[in-house]
Amino acid sequence: MELFAFPFAGGGEHCYRELGPYLHHAVLRTQAIPGRGRLIGQPCIRRIDGMVDYLLAQLAPELGQPYALFGHSMGAFVAYMLTRKIIAHHLPPPKVLIFSGRKAPTVVDPEPKHKLPDELFRKMLQDLGGIPDVVWQDSELMALFEPIIRADFELIETCLYTQCEPVNIPIHLLMGKEDKVTRAEAEAWQKESTQPLSITYFDGGHFYFQDDWQALAGKINAVLATLEQP
Repeated sequence: MELFAFPFAGGGEHCYRELGPYLHHAVLRTQAIPGRGRLIGQPCIRRIDGMVDYLLAQLAPELGQPYALFGHSMGAFVAYMLTRKIIAHHLPPPKVLIFSGRKAPTVVDPEPKHKLPDELFRKMLQDLGGIPDVVWQDSELMALFEPIIRADFELIETCLYTQCEPVNIPIHLLMGKEDKVTRAEAEAWQKESTQPLSITYFDGGHFYFQDDWQALAGKINAVLATLEQP
């Protein structure tokens, strides 16, 4: 089975590289998106419709075999919106959706973070974690990454989400116990699926898995193993 994965804000096609070796039931395939990694020369996509259209064009030829989708934070939002587009185009849907560190799409941020002044924006990023110390300590690297991360936040925050018919696909939500997403904001994912929502909490904050990739893989393995049962 293929596990198509989608980067978190600022991440590229290698952002889950530590996860792959621990997976036993799927081949991890993290999607490259414009503005970073090998596509750094291309402009960032700042609207969700553009991102979903881009990804669908890349993946549509490969959706004939059983597959699942995974994404953390922005990646979870992108993966869900892509699922809606896949269904709308009558393509084979994923067998399961595994989302991490993301409140439900019906929960709206009261203040757009992508418009914050530099100092406040960087303070917000520090609170979230996930950016290596080597980037914080290098002003040139930070100057390169900050516009990319802002563009990713803009992609999420400019989406005028509309509720639609829930998908008939199980959603497994993985969260850090110290993440700022409330229980109610997490449980609101139930509105997006006709099947019961599963929520698993791990020790840690928004980037809980960076201290224990094996624990994250263990949960993904367990979810994917259920798909192999007759």
